[in-house]
Amino acid sequence: MSKNFETVFITLRPPRDGDPGVTEEGRYRVEDDTIVLVDAKGVPRLNKKGKRLEYKLKPGQNDRTIAALLVRDHLPNHRDDFHRKIIYPNVGKF
Repeated sequence: MSKNFETVFITLRPPRDGDPGVTEEGRYRVEDDTIVLVDAKGVPRLNKKGKRLEYKLKPGQNDRTIAALLVRDHLPNHRDDFHRKIIYPNVGKF
């Protein structure tokens, strides 16, 4: 079975001071001039109203860039990062 979608990775939190950071993987395909977000099986993802998550490309827009923005805006398991552990750099003693 061939893959009928492309994959993009977005950075949610960059690596820093021993923290590996957090990335998210997203998948999309281009149908005519429209980007459609899909799941791991290539099935279009739907929003809460049951409509496909898609975006009509404008002339000159890059499909990978727009797909990454769509993935970021529609993360399926996105949780608030407010209560995460804060990692402070080791600056030595004062």
